[in-house]
Amino acid sequence: MIQELTRALGVGGVFLLIFGVAEVSRRWAPPPEWTRKFVHVAGGLVAATLPWVLESHWTVLGLGVALGGLLWGTRRMGWLQSVHGIRRETEGGLYFPLAIYLLFLLAADQPVFYLTAVLVLVVADTAAAILGSSYGRTTYEVEEDHRSVEGSTVFFLMAFLSVHLPLLLLTDLDRGAVVLISLQLALLVTFFEAISLKGMDNLVVPLGTLYLLVKLTPQDAVVIAGQLVAQLGIIAVIGVVAWRYRFLTMSGALALMLFFYGAWSLGGPEWVLAPTLAMLGFVGFRGWLQEAAEAPDSRYQVLALFYVAIVAAVLFVANNTFETLVSLPPGWEGLAVGDPFYPLYVGAVAAHLGILSWVLLDGSSFQGARRRLVVGAAFVGAYLLVVPLGVLAPDLLDGALSGASPAEEGLWRPAGEGTGPGSNMLLTALMLPLSALLFAGLRRMRAEPLTGLSVLHAQTVSVAVATLAALPLQLRWVGVL
Repeated sequence: MIQELTRALGVGGVFLLIFGVAEVSRRWAPPPEWTRKFVHVAGGLVAATLPWVLESHWTVLGLGVALGGLLWGTRRMGWLQSVHGIRRETEGGLYFPLAIYLLFLLAADQPVFYLTAVLVLVVADTAAAILGSSYGRTTYEVEEDHRSVEGSTVFFLMAFLSVHLPLLLLTDLDRGAVVLISLQLALLVTFFEAISLKGMDNLVVPLGTLYLLVKLTPQDAVVIAGQLVAQLGIIAVIGVVAWRYRFLTMSGALALMLFFYGAWSLGGPEWVLAPTLAMLGFVGFRGWLQEAAEAPDSRYQVLALFYVAIVAAVLFVANNTFETLVSLPPGWEGLAVGDPFYPLYVGAVAAHLGILSWVLLDGSSFQGARRRLVVGAAFVGAYLLVVPLGVLAPDLLDGALSGASPAEEGLWRPAGEGTGPGSNMLLTALMLPLSALLFAGLRRMRAEPLTGLSVLHAQTVSVAVATLAALPLQLRWVGVL
């Protein structure tokens, strides 16, 4: 206990020394971004040693609370300008100690993974910020922030090295698999960093790196190569669609690519079908209303994708988590068999498409009864476009892979018998009108018309509540309730 406390005090003293050096260096008037990055790199390297220095996560929590309190207090008082003197609004200094504590809590017994995640945050993020700000010429917007293609490229290269070298030198993983893991992980965390707002990259990048290491390292090179090819294919398709139809900014396209890859890697190929149909339906409906509907506001592209995708993303993450990471008690095995969250996922995607079409109609020339008819048709169209093929996709794919006929696969099971297409279509048929009613109610509750992000808030809340309402019925069908 005394040794642990002594080591903790030593680590805290080193952090104070780093702050002191940064403050003294301000006399030579370097840019505040440089002194901030010095603190980021030096503090990160100290944090990278914690699994070998400290034993208890409570000690790391205490250090994190002390560091976070110091940063919060000095910012309020206008002190420590070597860290707080930048113009852009960011909470990265507060996210950093939180990220370190969570990494220690989750990966102290896997020190190579911990070290890799910290190195990606420290090395790649710092190199991208400094070189991107100095040499970045091709920029893109991320809400109110700006990124450069040059900075993102540097981040990718340094993230690759930050993953590749520790795995190559400190593990016995297959060398070919190490290269593929490093490429895939670097590409994904580059996207995460590119769309993170207000310093969230200090939290998202290291935790995302750790999660991907846990998921990718048990797999062999062939499987990882297949996922990398799928990832590159998703990037190419969404990039072409976004460029051709001008409905997404670059940062919005990056967010959509991450969603599609998450659906593919955590769910499977069939989980990509419903959002693909929804995306094509949205593009087609928007094209039909092109003269009356304006292009989406580029200032909200990343947040728009977040709100539209968050419910579906939670569902495919939950489905994968119960299937691969969680030990379930007796009676709950149904949560790990047969993708129980898939019907809810398809229903959430279809409901979002219906509400997005409704929102697009707000700027159209349709009025009165004609407008209500078109809104209703949009929801029916969303159901017919997304649900039948989306619901049938898992059975069709299994049948194609096994060579079995639809009858042999039980493709035409009626509603109520397990989780066959009949019960799944009924479930999604209930979710769409419920989402529409909730969205209409939220619109009526507001004294002023819903605009901007408030529309997205209402949309997400409506779909989330409809999903939660349908969840007990689905759990009953899979034998959990």
